[in-house]
Amino acid sequence: MVIYILAYIVLGLVSIYLILLIMGLYLLKKGPLAFDEVSLEDDGGKYVETDDRRKVEYFVFGNLEPQSKVVICMHGSGPEAMSELALNEKCCKELGLKGIAISLPGYGYTDMNPGRKVVDWPKEDLSAVLKKEKVDKFMIIGHSQGTAHAMAAAYCYPERCEGFGLNAPFLPSSISKEEGVVSAIGSGSLPNTETIEKFYMAWYFAVMHLSLVTFSPWFPMKAMKMPSTNATYKIMQDTLKRAVVRGSVGGTYETAHDVCYDWGFDPREIKNDNICIWHASDDKLCPLEIGKWLRDYYQNKLGVKVNFRSDDLGFGHFTYKQGEFLEPEQSMIKALLKGRNKRKPISNNI
Repeated sequence: MVIYILAYIVLGLVSIYLILLIMGLYLLKKGPLAFDEVSLEDDGGKYVETDDRRKVEYFVFGNLEPQSKVVICMHGSGPEAMSELALNEKCCKELGLKGIAISLPGYGYTDMNPGRKVVDWPKEDLSAVLKKEKVDKFMIIGHSQGTAHAMAAAYCYPERCEGFGLNAPFLPSSISKEEGVVSAIGSGSLPNTETIEKFYMAWYFAVMHLSLVTFSPWFPMKAMKMPSTNATYKIMQDTLKRAVVRGSVGGTYETAHDVCYDWGFDPREIKNDNICIWHASDDKLCPLEIGKWLRDYYQNKLGVKVNFRSDDLGFGHFTYKQGEFLEPEQSMIKALLKGRNKRKPISNNI
């Protein structure tokens, strides 16, 4: 009897694997949906082509005068650029800044970029947007996965970046290991791009599709544990839907370990004297220890001032993406702007 039960269990598991495998292979063969310029324009967005002909969507908001100071706003893993517009537009308008929100590869209408490094993003996607919008100097803020890209921008453009803000940051795997700092969730379990591109791993794309499309936004919102009464709740619901307007394949590639945790640069080599690090004490996705290590590392550098705070308001990873922190005077953008007005020029040769 036991043998029959075990046989049925094995048969069931094999069947599930084969179904997911076939589904994943279909998704890969189908690829992302076509870029839709009309729909992007209807959303109020723009796009630019990189040197390798990839299309990158972005949104411009706030004070649109040509001489306005600029802040780049980067979303985390899962959302897309319109979430940053919704969260930061009021701040930019009242503080007189021009905001630019850019969707990372595979999210929204931005073309995917399988196997990319974080360090490639400023030199490809960000560079193309800055050039089109005629932006020289800028500040940049990011949340979660966006913090890696904010640091990359500061690293690649030391003379142009007038400050960077990190909301719930994390570190590349190599630095976490070398410095003995706890890693963010998934750093030890996510497969690399080379692995997920193997035939037998097609199931991974099927599982991600079920999570990002079929059961979204219900499933991701449950994981966030954000009350439905929160003003940010609706924004996150909308952005999770829009993030997959071209399908889930691009977003799945963005979950690969090498894309998330092998950045291609050392954040310890960043030279900047205007830094904000906000990290909630109850963050379970990117533990507070990471933010504290970054704070201590940067503020020990001569002339560097770090704006650090660590409240515990019960929202964990999203503490600083809601409530009072969306008000201009309480925002990270305001804190970064204050630091920018006090800073001295710093250059860095990389």
